[in-house]
Amino acid sequence: MTEPRIDELLDQQVPAFEPRPDGWQDVLARAHTTRRRYAALAVAALALLLVPTAVALRGQIADLFEGTPAPPAVSTSFEANNKVADTATQKGFGDKFPHADVSQAHGVLEIQTADGPQDLWVAPSDQGGTCYFIDWANDVPGPGGQFGFGGCSQSSRRSGIGWGNVWVYPHPDLMTVYGHVYVPATRVDVRLADGSVQALPVVEDYFLGSLPKEAKVDGITAYNDSGEPVATSTRTG
Repeated sequence: MTEPRIDELLDQQVPAFEPRPDGWQDVLARAHTTRRRYAALAVAALALLLVPTAVALRGQIADLFEGTPAPPAVSTSFEANNKVADTATQKGFGDKFPHADVSQAHGVLEIQTADGPQDLWVAPSDQGGTCYFIDWANDVPGPGGQFGFGGCSQSSRRSGIGWGNVWVYPHPDLMTVYGHVYVPATRVDVRLADGSVQALPVVEDYFLGSLPKEAKVDGITAYNDSGEPVATSTRTG
């Protein structure tokens, strides 16, 4: 992704939104998706992939995907996010944004969706937190890297759960749901609007899932390895 391209993407979006505490997420999401109308982002709710048990899935993740080095297309996408961070800082969106250490980008979670495998990659940031990138493994990479979306988690957040959901145009029937737990946890239970409760494993503090686009979530609770609740968050809108 070239500097003029980044400028173009950011300039298109500046008039359309107001500064928010999570402006870093806005900058990255908008820069990656708006031009080609690939995504309509809504960081307001969380849903998840229905799984047999969190324990069983955690074992599969550890055996098959966790620690996998990021392929070149994913590394290119992390590098593009770093360039967006530089440009956002130069344009006065806020203080210096975190940068991913691309050399340490690795796989954390891979789930099976109706559109094939979906992956969550993580790399340490230069501000003590982590940066993440989410994609569909079967999507063909473009000149700017693997299509997907990502951001960085702020190290200053010492407790709670950060979570969101994203719908993207190339996968119109699915809602990607993801989150970061800021306290030690091994699973999250998600309360759906229909009254059911689903579980997802937490790996390297992250969780990831996929639901039909219409799914709604009322809240989420994280549990430690003793089964005790350690953090909770409810839908605000």
